[in-house]
Amino acid sequence: MFRIRSHILDERLLFCSDVVKVRQVRFHPGSTKNCHILALTSDNMLRLYSIENGTALSHSTYQMGETPVGVFPGTRTSYLAAFGEVGVDFDFGQPELDLDTRSLFIKETNFSTLLWPVYVLRGDGSVYSVNVPLDKKTKATVRGPIPKNISQGDAKEEACAIICVNTSPEVVCVANSNGTIYHSILLPMEEEERDKVKRQSGNGGNKELICFESVELELGLSTTTEDNCYTCPIFLHKDESRTGRYFATHSAGIHSVTISCLKDLQSFVSGNNAEVSMDDIFNQESKAEYLVCTKTSTSEKTNPIIGFSLYYEPTALISILANGNLISLGILTAEILPKMEESKEEEDREEVGSPLKKMLREPFDSNIQKILMRSSNQPILKLGGEGKHSQKECYELLQRASQVFREHFENHTRAREEIEKRVKALQMMKEFQLEQLERMNASKHALQEKAESLAEKYEDIKDKQNEIMKRCEKLLVLVSQKKSEPSDAEREYLKELEQYMDKIQKYKESIDKLKMKVGYQKIQIANWKALEEKKVSTLSQTHSATIKNNLKETSDRIAEMVKEIGEYRDRLKLK
Repeated sequence: MFRIRSHILDERLLFCSDVVKVRQVRFHPGSTKNCHILALTSDNMLRLYSIENGTALSHSTYQMGETPVGVFPGTRTSYLAAFGEVGVDFDFGQPELDLDTRSLFIKETNFSTLLWPVYVLRGDGSVYSVNVPLDKKTKATVRGPIPKNISQGDAKEEACAIICVNTSPEVVCVANSNGTIYHSILLPMEEEERDKVKRQSGNGGNKELICFESVELELGLSTTTEDNCYTCPIFLHKDESRTGRYFATHSAGIHSVTISCLKDLQSFVSGNNAEVSMDDIFNQESKAEYLVCTKTSTSEKTNPIIGFSLYYEPTALISILANGNLISLGILTAEILPKMEESKEEEDREEVGSPLKKMLREPFDSNIQKILMRSSNQPILKLGGEGKHSQKECYELLQRASQVFREHFENHTRAREEIEKRVKALQMMKEFQLEQLERMNASKHALQEKAESLAEKYEDIKDKQNEIMKRCEKLLVLVSQKKSEPSDAEREYLKELEQYMDKIQKYKESIDKLKMKVGYQKIQIANWKALEEKKVSTLSQTHSATIKNNLKETSDRIAEMVKEIGEYRDRLKLK
């Protein structure tokens, strides 16, 4: 069970004044508890209220221009409002970080350091900006008007609504009472332009509006070829379920507007689609769809939209008409015609061949969707006048509906013809491919048989080659045996033998010398023993061990040399 609470804002001011009216009311997005409300009144004031203990208290006020003083006799329209110098609508932009007061915000307040810029639209189409803080200690500065690239001649109509699309960069939509909506990008100005604007206005900001597109809404269903000069206030509503789509409500019904270039623009800014030029991005036209019609262009009877809201998951619009009827209409979240990303490089590389290749190159579903795309639509009719319409008006409405449906039927006929053409082409391709498969299977069997015969021939050739190799080796051996002169290998072998003989002779001489030394040492040892026997004293154990070790080493060396000589004799087969 939902509990609905209502709060009265400045009851004394709004009830006691015949001039002050509320133009727009929005919740402040920077409020942590959703308890702050910002209201724009017809006296060029922005009023911030806070809801505390069930009571709406005035928090702060901000003067957006001169206060209207006089009004036209017999009306409530002020002189300033007649010249478009009074604010008519506002919206919050994306938050900005206040670097100058960041530390003060953190220490002395409980609110975030983010500042939420408010863009206020005046009746003459000029846009002003002001940061509305939730802290009374922070001073707000009104800047503007924000420079824009459209002249007064293009925007001389009365402006009535503004919204800021939450994208990067920000897109600002401004609606005029004649049904024209301008789409502009909010960009930071260059330093030279900023200084120039500051010198001219004295209170310039650091941003500018670059208008890249205008959309014309059909205010009232056109049943004749005559120009529709009907004007009325237009109100814009964001669609939070899909970026780039918003709704426009007015006395003639409801429109759905989709900004087509936003997706590619965001990809370009983030660097994911850098190869696409800016001209290609902004050449994509936005789409405006007439959903609900409450007035025809030839009738003065109206049934204005007095209440509008969006329901999400799934997205649906709910609106109340002046005659008390309630309309609930489901809205598609995704695009009806998704964009097919085509690679231009691949298209450039492909040669333009037959019409069949050209037809099959484009995705079939994309082609059908393009054919079925509506150039115009038939809105839901909720006309005023309590159903009392003239026969002429009814006939014109019937003619308009018949024309729209006739176009739809023609599109369906074209789609059917395209499907039949595609089916016929695919059948022909299928038959051709089946014939190709049969030919390929026959070629496959022939190739298999040929491969088998080649494999058998290869094995036979390999066996014959091995036999010929063996015969060649035998012939080479016989030829080498019958030669009178030695071959190069034999010469090298004989040379190595001579080197070994020289080494053996040297070893023999060394052995003879060693043998003589051994004989000499034996004689010396015998003499030494005879002398030692004669001596009374004997050698010490150290001297005796040293002599024994020397004799042992000499004997081992002689044995190794004798062993090496024996090995060389065995290798050379010498006696």
